[in-house]
Amino acid sequence: MMGMRLVLALLLAATLYVASLVLFPVETVVVEGHRHLPKEEILNRTQLYPGEPWLWVGDGRLKALRQDPWVAEARLEKPRVGEVRLVLREREPFLPLADGNALATDGTVLPKGAGVAKGPRVEGQGPLPVQDLLALARAYPEATRLRYTPAGFWVETPQGVAFAPEARLLVEYAQAGVPKGKVYLYSWGVSISP
Repeated sequence: MMGMRLVLALLLAATLYVASLVLFPVETVVVEGHRHLPKEEILNRTQLYPGEPWLWVGDGRLKALRQDPWVAEARLEKPRVGEVRLVLREREPFLPLADGNALATDGTVLPKGAGVAKGPRVEGQGPLPVQDLLALARAYPEATRLRYTPAGFWVETPQGVAFAPEARLLVEYAQAGVPKGKVYLYSWGVSISP
């Protein structure tokens, strides 16, 4: 008797599983909030297509998409039977880098983002000082170029150029105004030349 109940339970579970695959397919997939990533690429990464079993579509499909540096946030919604909605928030490209990439406003390196980044162009040698560059770009919104080397940082504006061995000194100097001419900042003083 116990074996018969087990067989009936397994048969019922199998019937419900097959019915869920056939009766509730994904009819539409809506992608919202994407600007940089093409919809086809998003669908390929999530493997979400019409005809998939709607009941079995879950957040696990977003794993590959969430690993993309352009994606700051991704969530999956199922507003009604047969419809799946992917809602994305992409990172904002901020500083164009010399290699064609860009720094996002949160410091993430965005592949091939230089063309759409609106901040000052970044050039440099050595490891990328992400937080220092973001602080300089925010302190000098009129800057046209930021440069860095092991010796220090340069901020170029239409009015002049400022140099300091530490980004912190330039950020502090930004409160005094835009550099006019050539300004050299050191912990012991300031040198200005026209």
